[in-house]
Amino acid sequence: MTDGPRGRVVLDVRGLAVERPSGAQPLRDVRLRVRAGECVVVVGSSGSGKTTLLRALLGLLPPSAQVTGSAVVCGTEVVGAPERALRRLRGGTVGYVGQDPFASFDPLRSVGHHVAEAWRARGGGPPGDAVAERLTALGIADAARRARHRPHAWSGGMLQRASIAAAGAHTPLLTLADEPTSALDADLADGVLTALRRDSRALLMVSHDLRLARTVADRIAVLHEGRIVEDGPAADVLARPAHPAAVALVEALPAPRTPPRRPARGGPPVVTARGLTRRYPGAGTVVSDLGLDVRPGEFLALTGPSGAGKSTALRLLAGIERPDAGELLHAGAPVWSDGRRRSPRGGWVMPVDQDPRAGLDPRWPVWRTLAEPRGRSGARGRAAAVAAARAALDSAGLTGVDPRARPAELSTGQCQRVAILRALAARPALLVADEPTSALDTVTAAAVLRLLRAAADAGTALIVVSHDTALMSQAADRIIRLAPPPSAAAR
Repeated sequence: MTDGPRGRVVLDVRGLAVERPSGAQPLRDVRLRVRAGECVVVVGSSGSGKTTLLRALLGLLPPSAQVTGSAVVCGTEVVGAPERALRRLRGGTVGYVGQDPFASFDPLRSVGHHVAEAWRARGGGPPGDAVAERLTALGIADAARRARHRPHAWSGGMLQRASIAAAGAHTPLLTLADEPTSALDADLADGVLTALRRDSRALLMVSHDLRLARTVADRIAVLHEGRIVEDGPAADVLARPAHPAAVALVEALPAPRTPPRRPARGGPPVVTARGLTRRYPGAGTVVSDLGLDVRPGEFLALTGPSGAGKSTALRLLAGIERPDAGELLHAGAPVWSDGRRRSPRGGWVMPVDQDPRAGLDPRWPVWRTLAEPRGRSGARGRAAAVAAARAALDSAGLTGVDPRARPAELSTGQCQRVAILRALAARPALLVADEPTSALDTVTAAAVLRLLRAAADAGTALIVVSHDTALMSQAADRIIRLAPPPSAAAR
């Protein structure tokens, strides 16, 4: 931290509450302080209100949300403050790192343009080579050239580091970070968090990862059902949690282990890949000579550092993206033939996105989302579809979720399990999931992992991308670690 002696209060939250038009209260009587030079990490289960808290502090909640109480940010009361006052705070006084790096970037502009916008928004431009220098400091090799690329040529981990570079451009008095390492492997996350803390005068971070919180936090605050239920020195909270919510989070921490050996299932491979290679203009080779077989009922995890091509490999294996070289077979038949994609049947392969909301229609209730893959039978079948959705939700530990609710009414963890249930409703032979637990707390991540393991035990082949090897070792049959090709080693 860079703000001299610790002690001056830069964030003082007293009785902060948020109520939505539906009557839901994601935050209730929140009380929290952050001092200069201090790093406070807020943890809690999915749906506890962590992201809502940061958005309330930035004045970014929708006008329909009723915000009461007090939140003084660097001397400015943000509750009820006019937009002009909030704009003066954002970027200069208060930095912000969002949870989804892809949503933070304009796909039509370069990454460097986005980082430079941090200066342009304050009425100037980046001094000298400031953009490349900040990216280099966060581990981006050949930053000046790579900054000219558009976001699609960068991995999620690289984009998250670019977001951090932009957030710290003016060395703000307070930095708010929402899951800043959710797209990073553990080794890279340690380095990025160290840099984020070093460049922040004070840091309030939301995170699901207690292991990383242990390394950087001075204090940990546990948010449960909209309230801070425990707040103390990081070592004390992790070693001797007092509130049941804190105890559950600590006890759910995964420990690395060797994946259990399960009896191999018979039958031919569901997926066969030989020499799959993918290149992107300007980024070089992203996946090189990938070969593997996946059999029915097998849970295969693809891990590796940020930029190793995990997500690209997943899209190749699913037949979503066409390789530049190599052969891909689904159920023994070529996927790419005569320039066209072929599938054994509709729904044979089903994807689960890293961002579960991206795969759910925001206008549809849960029951319709779960009924759609099997075909709907109109109004006559609605009651049966709602009942079937309720049973599916119960099986996934979502007993309290109303089948008539829409995605906006659910937490991220609830949406992720709904997305998996939707994929399984099509009875796929292959389910592919890209970082399905990356932004989830330890308890919810364990629940998602149990759901995926149950799908494999029922005969579905699974390929799951994850940067969390310890978590994958709890359920996967096999783990393959990908390494970046030479041309992409710094991605």
